[in-house]
Amino acid sequence: MKLVTFGVELPDSQTDREPPRLTRGDFEVDKVVKGTFKGKTLSVYTGAGMGDCGRLGEFLSAAFYYHSDKFAVYEFGLSKAEFAGQTRYFTSICDYAKGPKDGQE
Repeated sequence: MKLVTFGVELPDSQTDREPPRLTRGDFEVDKVVKGTFKGKTLSVYTGAGMGDCGRLGEFLSAAFYYHSDKFAVYEFGLSKAEFAGQTRYFTSICDYAKGPKDGQE
C-alpha cells in the first residue's frame, strides 16, 4: 500500500444525491492471483468500515507496514464497476482478503 486517501468522492451520474465518500488505497501489485492486470499500481476503493462494510483498517495497516516483507503483504478480492467512463476497483468485508495474521508470517 503506497498511499491511503480518506474522503474520496466518486461521481454518480445516475442520481442527484450526494456521492458516497470512500477510502482509496494505491496498491503496489506484486502478483495477480485470479484475472489479469498489466499495471504495477492499482487504486482500490473501500468504505470507512462498520456500516458501509469498508476495509479502512486493513488499508491503514498495509500502508503502515509498507516496507515490511513480513507484515505488508495483503491479498484482496476485488469487484469492478464503471464510473464516469472509467473502471474502478472496490473491496469490502464481503470480499476475500488475506493478510499477515492469516498465516503469511
